[in-house]
Amino acid sequence: MGHVLAVARLLALAVMTTPLYLGYIVTRPLGWLAPRLGAGLHRLFIGGWAKAAVALMGVRVRVEGERPAGRFFLVGNHLSYVDIPVLMATVDARFLAKSEVASWPVLGFLARTTGTLFVDRSRKRDLARVNDAVRGVLGAGTGVVVFPEATSTKGCDVLPFKPSVFQVPSEMALPVSCAALSYAYPPGGGDAWQTVCWWGDAPFAPHFYEFLKQPRTDAIVTFGARIPPGLDRKELAARAHAALREVFRPTCPPEHRDTPYIPV
Repeated sequence: MGHVLAVARLLALAVMTTPLYLGYIVTRPLGWLAPRLGAGLHRLFIGGWAKAAVALMGVRVRVEGERPAGRFFLVGNHLSYVDIPVLMATVDARFLAKSEVASWPVLGFLARTTGTLFVDRSRKRDLARVNDAVRGVLGAGTGVVVFPEATSTKGCDVLPFKPSVFQVPSEMALPVSCAALSYAYPPGGGDAWQTVCWWGDAPFAPHFYEFLKQPRTDAIVTFGARIPPGLDRKELAARAHAALREVFRPTCPPEHRDTPYIPV
């Protein structure tokens, strides 16, 4: 049954993605001519895709706390590739992702052509370019989502935040919003820290296929306290990390903190 479900979901995702992506590409020139219209079309096609994607993947999203809107800088803990559509379905924003994502088959192409910002963390000089791009997005009145742990984890705890990504909100005197992500299966389900969280040496394709075999996944997005402006980037990173940990729900039980990835 699990294999049938996974294949059916893959086909459904392909069928759903194609017309929405083509609609987005065809209407992009309208967005260049009228930025406000472009923002609405982005919400319609990309936000619509995300909501459909999480539903087709069997993910039920529960939102707690006040979600940010308009121009905002949002940081979240990073657990999985599933984080992207879950947050995309929850808030209207552009995402800052590591450069490796751009090279992923299919998903990388979609991300590159729908407004995702990429940073090469191995090149310090790339940060200046990325910060300029983030300033441009925020200056246009759009939100930006960043994962300052700089890697995905199994969700036992929240790793320290990289202060460099907080340079722009510090300079622009913007408050920083926080979102804690957590995943769980209904009673009797498997271990979400293995089959939803994508970490360690887990290969993408087999992991994604195993995830699609699960009947249902519960995603919890909890928005925490907003960090006020007027702080330098190190203070913002520390305050944001503390605020996120206050509302963080572990996906991984403490006894598996040091357990290596176990192929399923």
